[in-house]
Formats: sequence, structure tokens, C-alpha cells
Amino acid sequence: MKNMVAFVSIVLNIILLSAIFLYAGNRGYLGRGLVMANVNYLELPTDTLSSQSGWQDEVKYQVAVTQNKQIRTCFFGDSITSMLGNTLGNDSFNFAIGGMSAISQLEQLKLLTAANIRCDLAIIALGTNDAIYRTMDEQFLKNMRQIIATIKKNMGAEQVVLLTAFYSTVEASHDVSVAAPIPRVDRFNQLIRQVAAAQKLPIYEAGVQRLFEGKALKANLTSDGVHLNLDGKKIYREALLKIVADLDEKN
Repeated sequence: MKNMVAFVSIVLNIILLSAIFLYAGNRGYLGRGLVMANVNYLELPTDTLSSQSGWQDEVKYQVAVTQNKQIRTCFFGDSITSMLGNTLGNDSFNFAIGGMSAISQLEQLKLLTAANIRCDLAIIALGTNDAIYRTMDEQFLKNMRQIIATIKKNMGAEQVVLLTAFYSTVEASHDVSVAAPIPRVDRFNQLIRQVAAAQKLPIYEAGVQRLFEGKALKANLTSDGVHLNLDGKKIYREALLKIVADLDEKN
């Protein structure tokens, strides 16, 4: 009788645990827990964007239309900046591409510098995908330092401005296949501020803050919890144009 009770108890516990794991898996909690548990210990696979033909074609196009040119303002970033297109003022070019992290940014810069593209001012909006790609802290710091050095030395930028990484909506942040958890984005923003302080670079957050409520993207400014809708793009574009205008005024 005791053996039967023990057997039934084990079976019920297995069923209960299975149900818990199934629920956690469906909601994304299990995956997030495993990622966050390993993020400081394992060198997990990250950004392979530069090996994709679509990315390569986009960079080739960018090179073709800007080769040997001196550009007043160059914008670098991921899909959030890329979606603004080349609407960011006269004598500017938007080099942002969807999916970009600091890793693929370095690969893009190799091709841009080889084409003798020069920038007076560079505005860099990275970190959002680095958080998703689970880049290690030290790797991100090293990559950002190298990006800044390359833009200054090889592209001739006299001014470099950093933006912090973008938060998603709270709902989107609960699914690691869509966006990084908010604490993870927080961490990368700390790293970006650390780089800015060490390099004595300005970091602009005020104008972009209109997109967020606390540490979450406003639901009415996004199409999918991550990317900006029309109203969100207008706010972001205005913020970028104000950065350029403010710097021009100081100069």
C-alpha cells in the first residue's frame, strides 16, 4: 500500500512539474530564465548578420552612393533608426540596417572605410540588438571602443554622439525571441554610458525619452512592441534632428 501511495505521488509530481514547465515554456519564462542564468558565463552565438546576402547587398548599395564622399552627418544603428530612411536633414546619410549590433557594425565600417567615406558628425544608436544577441559585457565595451576609434580615425569624424539602447514594451520584453528583458537593456545602457564617460562623448537621452514611459516603450508608439509606428518615427526623427541642430549651434 505504501509503495502504491509513493508511486502515485511521484506520478502526480511529474505531471505537475510537466505542466509548470509547459506553461513556462509557452510564456517564454523558461527561456528567459536560462538565458539570464547563462548570460554572464557562456560565450553564446551572437550576430551573424554580415554573412547574410541581404545585409551585404544593402551595404554595397550604401557604398555605391556614398563612395569618396564627405558627409556632414552619418547615422549608424539598427532597424529602429533604419526605418527613418534618409529623411534626417541635408548632407546626411543613414547607414543603419535592421538587425545591426556592435558586431555587425564593425563589419560594416570595414567596407565603408575601404570606400573612403568620411563623416563630420556620427550619431550611433546601438545596443538594442546586442542585448538580444546576448553579447558579453566586455565584448560590447571593446566593440564600442573600436567603433568609435574607427569612425574618428578612418572616417574623420570630429564629433561622435551616442544614444542609449531602446526599450520595448513590457509585454514584448517578456518574450526573448522578440526583445531583450528590460533589466538586460538596462545593463547595456549602463555600458553605453560607461563608454561615453570614458571617451568623453555626449550621450543624448532627453529627446528620445518621449518614446518611453519609465523603462518601457509606449504601446501607442509601436507597431509590434519593438519597432516604432508613424507617430513614434516622427518623435524619434525630431529628436535626431534636434541633436544635429544643437551641435551645429554650438559649433
